[in-house]
Amino acid sequence: MPFMRSVLDIFVDSPLVPLVDHASKGIESVEALSQMMDAYLDGNDAEVERLCHQIDELEHEADKIKQKFRTELPSSVVIQLDTTALLNFLKSQDSIANNAQDAANWMALRRGANLPDQVKEDFKKLMLKTVDCINAYGCVIHDLKTLDSTSYNKTEVLKVIGLIPAVEKLEHETDVCETKILREIFKYENEIGGAGVYHLSHLAKSLATIADKAASASDYLRRILAKKIGKS
Repeated sequence: MPFMRSVLDIFVDSPLVPLVDHASKGIESVEALSQMMDAYLDGNDAEVERLCHQIDELEHEADKIKQKFRTELPSSVVIQLDTTALLNFLKSQDSIANNAQDAANWMALRRGANLPDQVKEDFKKLMLKTVDCINAYGCVIHDLKTLDSTSYNKTEVLKVIGLIPAVEKLEHETDVCETKILREIFKYENEIGGAGVYHLSHLAKSLATIADKAASASDYLRRILAKKIGKS
């Protein structure tokens, strides 16, 4: 049974490796989105389109990993974490790449080169906070790979859980940046117009949502790991 053999090879070694691979696509999407923001604010329309396409491809790759994981995680394979919880966590994590794609497609609808300098600066700060939050999430996910090899040693699990507050702190800071930029956008309503206000407001919310999804996935992971070691 070669197919089952390949499945067992994947999941007996570690069911978490595909989750880490999936997370990497979301992280790459946000990194590309940051580059796209720079191009958008500089008026480099060709680069905006190229990066938007790249983010679409990364989201598609994340979807392929997600579908493969769902298909190849058989209930007959005994693993150390609840399979239903893992699948629900995967759904939560998948929102990172999805929202990066949404933000990219929305950004590409209008040009940003002629925006007021203060609005540009605030968008750069918001984008930076979003990237920082996603990178902090990446640190949490990266350390997941070590847990299987330690049989979910309580000390090692607590180390991973201990990384999660940094994600939540950065998500809060991203929210603060979002609030500031929304206020700034409306100050320039006469200059950028009603359609511009709507577009930029939605873009700011889309960026902040990425950080929110990272915090939500982190919290879901915390609950999975805390249950594993019997910590409420």
